[in-house]
Amino acid sequence: MSQPWLTFALLFAAGWLAYGLRVARRGLRERRGVRLLGVRGSRTEGEVVRGPRHEGPTFHPAQIRYQAGPRNQTYRRAPLNADLHSLWVGYEVVARYDPEDPRRVVVERTQQTFNPGTYVVNGVLLCLFGVGLAVWALV
Repeated sequence: MSQPWLTFALLFAAGWLAYGLRVARRGLRERRGVRLLGVRGSRTEGEVVRGPRHEGPTFHPAQIRYQAGPRNQTYRRAPLNADLHSLWVGYEVVARYDPEDPRRVVVERTQQTFNPGTYVVNGVLLCLFGVGLAVWALV
């Protein structure tokens, strides 16, 4: 490794690989949050109406408002995976709810994030780019 460009190329490749792993890990974590619902669920759109807050030693997660159920009732609930997303008042969210119990809801994505599957695919592609760059540098 006497050539400085080779060292730079390998460090650059390692950086892309690390970033790809981080993105893929985030996608897998968010997919695990969607699995908390236990069923495929029905998709709906909603809005964050109350952000996360502390009242003394007690922590209250964010609440979202969404329409669900056979009569399109409006619910205001804390999602099961509220800790996995940045939910600030006014954010629009895409959520999934249990058709048998519309009060059980998980956030699939917000207006600031992508679908969890998109994160996984992008993370894998970034990892492949990093590995390909390292192979190219060594060849």
